[in-house]
Amino acid sequence: MLEKLKKTQKERRFKHTLGVISEAERLAPLFGVDTEKARIAALLHDCAKNLDEKSGEEFNQICVKYGVKLDELAKSEHALVHAYLGAAVAWKDYGINDHEILEAIYYHTTARANMTPLEKLIYIADMTEPNRTLEQSKEIRRLVEIDINEALIYAIGCSIKHVIKKGTLIHPDSIHALNYLIEERRDCR
Repeated sequence: MLEKLKKTQKERRFKHTLGVISEAERLAPLFGVDTEKARIAALLHDCAKNLDEKSGEEFNQICVKYGVKLDELAKSEHALVHAYLGAAVAWKDYGINDHEILEAIYYHTTARANMTPLEKLIYIADMTEPNRTLEQSKEIRRLVEIDINEALIYAIGCSIKHVIKKGTLIHPDSIHALNYLIEERRDCR
C-alpha cells in the first residue's frame, strides 16, 4: 500500500503522510487503539488528496466513479471532499473493508459527534505530525498527553477558526463534534 500511495502523492504530501503514520503509531497505545489499524488509517487518510484538486465535470466524474454523493456544502468546499473520497478510494482501490478504518478516514477533516478512539487518533495525528510546526500543533501535542478530549476541543476550535479566517463554510459535523465534546466535559464535572 505504501508503494502504491507513494506513486499517487506529491512529495510534500507523502512526507506529511509518513509523519501522520509516525504520530498515529505513537498515539495508538495512549488511545487504546490497535496500532495496525492506526497505521493503515494514517497511511490512507489523504489517499484522495490529489483528486479534490480536479474541477468541474472531471471532479464530478471522479465522485460518481467512487460512489461519493456530496451534499451542497461539500460541493462548494472541495477541501472537505478528499476525506469522503479517501474512504471510498481506500475501500475500492486498496481493499480496506474495515468499517472503523474507513470512518476514521472519512471524518479526519471535519470530525463528528461521538467519535471512536481511532477517529480521534487520526484527527489529532493529522494535526500534530512532526512536520507541523505551528504553535497550535505544539499545544495540541501538549494537551493530548493530558486529555484527548481537551486536545480535540482545542484542535477542532483551531480548525473552525482557520475556516472562518479563510472565509469558507464550516461543516456542521465540526460544530456537532465540538458541541458534543463540550457537553461531555460539562457532564463529567
